[in-house]
Amino acid sequence: MEKEDKRRVIHVEIKATGEHKYFASPAAVYEVFTSEQLGIARQSLLNYWQKTEEPYENAICIIRKGELERKRKNLLV
Repeated sequence: MEKEDKRRVIHVEIKATGEHKYFASPAAVYEVFTSEQLGIARQSLLNYWQKTEEPYENAICIIRKGELERKRKNLLV
């Protein structure tokens, strides 16, 4: 029996520099960037994603939410 092993990934693109960073959680994003650097507070981003799965974009950045594909694990029963 195989189990899919997917992890959430958050991709932050800073428009001014073209910098791309990848994170495992919104909390991790805000340990690297401040709300001022991103132009959105953490709770506001979470509220946005409760309404839609679309990427968040403003004049400063684009923040995308997706899944990281991993190798499947075989489960022994």
